Amino acid sequence: MELESKIYIAGHRGMVGSAILRNLRNKGYTNFLLKTSHELDLRDQKSVNDLFKEYQPEYVFLAAAKVGGIIANNSYRAEFLYDNLMMESNIINSAHQSKVKKLLFLGSSCIYPKFAAQPLKEESLLSDYLEQTNEPYAIAKIAGIKLTEAYRDQYDCNFISAMPTNLYGTGDNYHPQNSHVIPGMIHKFYKAIQENKSEVELWERKSNANSCILTT
Repeated sequence: MELESKIYIAGHRGMVGSAILRNLRNKGYTNFLLKTSHELDLRDQKSVNDLFKEYQPEYVFLAAAKVGGIIANNSYRAEFLYDNLMMESNIINSAHQSKVKKLLFLGSSCIYPKFAAQPLKEESLLSDYLEQTNEPYAIAKIAGIKLTEAYRDQYDCNFISAMPTNLYGTGDNYHPQNSHVIPGMIHKFYKAIQENKSEVELWERKSNANSCILTT
């Protein structure tokens, strides 16, 4: 990419998308196409097509997704499947129609079978059953990977996929029920520290009060 290349980051306010944006800005890139979910519904095919026709991005980072932990995945199975299928399909197809120079689709380690051999290998994909609790999200991600692969094979599009795994960091979701394992644990550690501090401070106040009573 050239520093002046027009870059569309779908999901730029999420943890991964915002990290990509920060990294590119630090490297001197400035020509970004950024739309929030309030400005653009990625599930709407016409809206996504119109975006690509109007702005003609050259490079696309597809980091937008409906994400959550085990509880959220298992509770909202329809939304995790439908929303992710629609978002990725609309963006990938519009990128093809607009002849973008390159597209990167971000998958997930949950695409691999529940009992896949460790360490994970690419050939394990679709070789066995998925983990049931996040199966809808995994199926959507597999569909996105196969869609990029199909456009690359059929139309020679420079569309690729990458599997970021066990991510955490700035902009992550630390909700006690809807987060992934690592941010969920960080939240619990932080909460325990704060509660312990409160108990220590209360004990110190009581100790100081009792000391004052004894000395008067």
